[in-house]
Amino acid sequence: MSWKRVISKTNSNCNFSMCLKKAGIISFVVLSLFVIKIDLLAAEEISLTEADSLLLDNKYKQAEDMYRGLVSDDQTGDAYAGLAVALAKQSWPAKIVQAEKILKKAKTNFSDNPNVIAAGGYVSYVHSKTVASPAKRDLYLEASESLCKKAIQANPNIVIAQQTLGLVKMTQDETEAAIEPFRKSVELAENPVNITLLAQALLRLDPKDKEAPELVDSAIKMDNTYYPARLQKAIVLSAQGKNEDAFMELHNIPQSARTHDWSLIEGDIYQRQGDGPAALSAWRETIRQEPHNPDPYKHMAQYYAMRGDGELAIAGLHDALEILPNDMALRQELAELALRQDKLDIAEAEYRTVLASKPDDPNALLGLSRVYFRKARKEGQYPPGWQQLMDQIQTVVTEQNVQGKVIKAGAKDLQESIELSEGEKALAQNHFRKARQHFQNVISNHKNNPYDLLTLGEQAFYDGDLRSAEQAFNYAKEIPEVTSRAEQGMSKIISQRNEAMRQTKLGDATRQMPDVAVDHYKQALIADPQHPNAYYGLYWVYSKDKQADPELVINNALCFLEAADDGNPYRKEVENSLNKIRQRQIKEKNKGKE
Repeated sequence: MSWKRVISKTNSNCNFSMCLKKAGIISFVVLSLFVIKIDLLAAEEISLTEADSLLLDNKYKQAEDMYRGLVSDDQTGDAYAGLAVALAKQSWPAKIVQAEKILKKAKTNFSDNPNVIAAGGYVSYVHSKTVASPAKRDLYLEASESLCKKAIQANPNIVIAQQTLGLVKMTQDETEAAIEPFRKSVELAENPVNITLLAQALLRLDPKDKEAPELVDSAIKMDNTYYPARLQKAIVLSAQGKNEDAFMELHNIPQSARTHDWSLIEGDIYQRQGDGPAALSAWRETIRQEPHNPDPYKHMAQYYAMRGDGELAIAGLHDALEILPNDMALRQELAELALRQDKLDIAEAEYRTVLASKPDDPNALLGLSRVYFRKARKEGQYPPGWQQLMDQIQTVVTEQNVQGKVIKAGAKDLQESIELSEGEKALAQNHFRKARQHFQNVISNHKNNPYDLLTLGEQAFYDGDLRSAEQAFNYAKEIPEVTSRAEQGMSKIISQRNEAMRQTKLGDATRQMPDVAVDHYKQALIADPQHPNAYYGLYWVYSKDKQADPELVINNALCFLEAADDGNPYRKEVENSLNKIRQRQIKEKNKGKE
C-alpha cells in the first residue's frame, strides 16, 4: 500500500488511537530522513574541508579530484570555487581554460558567494600572465584586484583573496601595498607558500630586511622541498655578502623548479661576484622565460649605470617600455635614471607621462620639480608652468600627509623625494649650504646601498654640488662591487675642481682686463658651480667697476659666502663690504622717498 493511500484512508475512517499510531510511524520516517540528510551534509562538509586542506598544502591534483567529486551536489558554490582555484594553480593552459569554464558555471548559480568571487580574482591573475598585450594584461590585473577586494569586503578570512591581492600588487610593482594582504594570508594559513610570499615582498623592499630571514627559515623547516623558499634563502645569503653560499643554495634547486625568478637571482649573484657577462646572460634568460617581468630590465639598467654606460641603461629601460608601456613604475625608474644622467628632456617627458596617468603622484610631481629647478639653474629662468607645479605639489603632499595616504610611494621614499626637490630648489636659488644639507641627509640614509650612492653621487655632480657628490662616492668606495665606479666619480670631481682652480688663477692674473677676468671666472663656475674663489673674483671685479650694477656685486658676494668655508680669509672682507652696500642702498631708498 502506498503512503498516499494509507494517509488518505486514515484521514477518513480511522479512530483516534489508530491515527496516533500511524502518525508516529510517519514522524519516525520523516525524522530518519532528516537525520540521514544531516549526516550527508556533514560528510560533504568534511570532504570540502579535506579538499581545502589539500589545496593549502599545494596538492593541487588531489584537491582537484576531490572537488570534482563534490561539485555535482554543491549547493553553495564553494566546491566550484575550490575546483577553479585547484585547476588554475596547476598553471597548464588546458587547466586554466577548464578553470574559466567551471567559474563561468559557478557565477551563473552562485554569483554572490565570496569564495566564487575570490576564485574569479585568482583565475584573472593567472590569465594576466598568459596574454601578450600589455593593455590586456593590465585589464586582467585590475579585474583581479577588484574581485579580490570585493571578496575580502564580504569575508576578510578568504586566504586565496588575500594571497591573490598581494600577488597582483607585486606584479604591478606596488610591493609595499602587497605586505598587508600577505601578512593576513599568513595569519589565516601559516604554510610555506604564504610565509615565502611575505618574505619575498619584504626582501624586494629591502634585501637586508631583518624579519625575512626568519620567515624563510620557517618555510624551509615546514617543507624542505619547497623551492620558492630556497630561492628566497639565496637572496638572503647574497644580501649578507655570502655569495658563494647563495650560489650553492641556488644551484641545489632542481632544473625542473628553475623559473624566470631563478635566472634573475642567478644574474644578481653573478653581478655581486664581479662577473658582468654572466650576469647579463642570466638576466637575458629571465626575459626569454618571462618577457613581461620588468625586473631584469631594471637590473640590467642598474648594471650599465654602475659600469658608467648611462646611454645603454636608458636604452634598456626604453626597450622594457616597448613591452610594458603602461608600467608607470618603470617609467618612473627611467625618469630618475635620465635625471641622474642629466638628460632633462627625457626625464621631463617620462614624468609627464606618469602624471598623465596619475595626476597626483607625489614622486612624479617632485621629480618634475627637480627637472624645473635644474633647468632654472642652467638657463637662468624657470620653465612655464613652474608656479602651478609648485602649488600642486604643496596641495598633494599636504593632503596625503594629513589623510595618511602615503602608502603607494612609501613614507620614506616620499620624504626623500621632498628632500631632493628642496635641494634642487635651494641650488636654483644659490643657497648652497641649504641644498647640501638636503642632499647629504638623503645620501646618509643610503650609505650601504651601492646603486643608490652612485645615483645620488651622479645627480649631485650634475647639479654642481661637488661636495655632496664627493660624500656619496666616498661611501661607495668602501663597497667592493662599485669601488672602481666610485673612484671614476671621484676622478671626475678632481678634474672639475682642477679646471675651476686653473680658470680662477687665470682670472686673478688678468684683473687689469676685467672682461677677460670675468670670462675666466665664469668658466671656473662652469667647471665647479660652487667654487668660492671664482665668486670672490667676480665680486672683486664688479665692486671695482663704478658702472657695474650693484646687484651683481651683491649676488656674487652672497654666492661667495654660501660657497666658502667659515675659515676662508676673504669672508670678513666680503661681509663688511656687503653691509656697506646694503646700508648705502637703504640711504638712497630713503632719500628717494623724501
